[in-house]
Amino acid sequence: MPAKIHIERMMHRSSIAVLGESAASYALIKLIPAGDGGGRALGLNLALVLDVSGSMYEEDGTGISRLKRIQDAAISAISKLKPDDTLAIVAFAYNAQVLLPPTKIAEREKIEDVIRKVDMFDVDPGGTAMDQGMDLALAEVEKAASPGKLSQVLVLTDGETSGEATCRELAKKAAQKKIHLSMMGVGTDWNSSLIKDLAKLSEGKWYYIDVNQKESAEQIFAEEFESLASAAFLDVEMHIRPTKDVKVKRVRMVVPEIKELKTSEPEERHLVAQLGTLERDKTSKYIIDLSLPKRPDGKFMIANLEVSWNPGTGKRESTSAPLEMVYTSAGHGYINAEVARHIDEVQIAELNQNLQQAIAANNTEQAKAVAEQIVKKGELMGPRAAKKTMLAKSVVEELNAGGRVSKKTQLAMDDAAREAAEMPVPG
Repeated sequence: MPAKIHIERMMHRSSIAVLGESAASYALIKLIPAGDGGGRALGLNLALVLDVSGSMYEEDGTGISRLKRIQDAAISAISKLKPDDTLAIVAFAYNAQVLLPPTKIAEREKIEDVIRKVDMFDVDPGGTAMDQGMDLALAEVEKAASPGKLSQVLVLTDGETSGEATCRELAKKAAQKKIHLSMMGVGTDWNSSLIKDLAKLSEGKWYYIDVNQKESAEQIFAEEFESLASAAFLDVEMHIRPTKDVKVKRVRMVVPEIKELKTSEPEERHLVAQLGTLERDKTSKYIIDLSLPKRPDGKFMIANLEVSWNPGTGKRESTSAPLEMVYTSAGHGYINAEVARHIDEVQIAELNQNLQQAIAANNTEQAKAVAEQIVKKGELMGPRAAKKTMLAKSVVEELNAGGRVSKKTQLAMDDAAREAAEMPVPG
């Protein structure tokens, strides 16, 4: 039976009083896989693109080279995949080479052997040509593409690359072909703005691997492979059709991570948000920023929501639900704690963007002020924001000590800010 999605929605307040011409509001939309585990997981067509440049042999005080840690993590994570899934392997440094064409996971020994020997092929370690590696990987994935399969390219690098413009063009090309990129940055020397751009352009994701933590690579590879193995909904779209005078300002994912989504408007009062690939057994959540017009007291439909997807059959399926709001001139109703919690998370993510911009501009005072805002916000949020609060405090301490923020702290803060803190809402 094809996978199904159930739509659950809730407004920021139980009712709203609009005193002027309009008022800001938020809606939380949950997409819940319906039925037994949400249906059958899709087949996976994956290419693994590994940086084998000279810097990958650094041990970072762990006693094990970066490359060895990545090899171990990749081999361990393969166990998450299904026997009929396919994996291709590409290595890059000064040049790039296909080490393994698309091969079924059932041939695990063959795959593991290539990963173990990834640095023994004819790849010159004296450079970082990620663009060449991406190009070869996309070609391999296209060869193995078929209806009902998720095509994905996972790229790992620990340095700045040549051919950045080509990388961006390849990410755009990947998105057009419904191939998503998972970008992994190891350590602190990679170009974080490029990696994030490539993930955004391809509607994929990015990860930060802390080289000083031995387990970091293994945890992140396991998380990514587990997510890919659970994919059941391809090319998911949310169609939002607001009623007259209702405005949709933006749409953001808040679970499993916090990020603004790419939207388009194919016709008047019809906004389409690209949600990408969703898993068969995990709920995803989204915040819609709205501007609501004045209305008389009563319940009104403010938008129609339709979610459509490819369940792997090639034929799209969809489900829809109304989004409603209660108006009352008596004053605003109570705040929904779950919606408010996700708005708090979004606000920290927004503050982090301001923080990263201030740091990049060497605006110490502005960076300090924003970091202090994050600290205050995090402290109000309590234990679920403890990591974000701690890292923001580190930013303030580093700025006070020397006027600069280390690249490691920047990356850790950026990484933590987009994490969704899933904790129970108090009853």
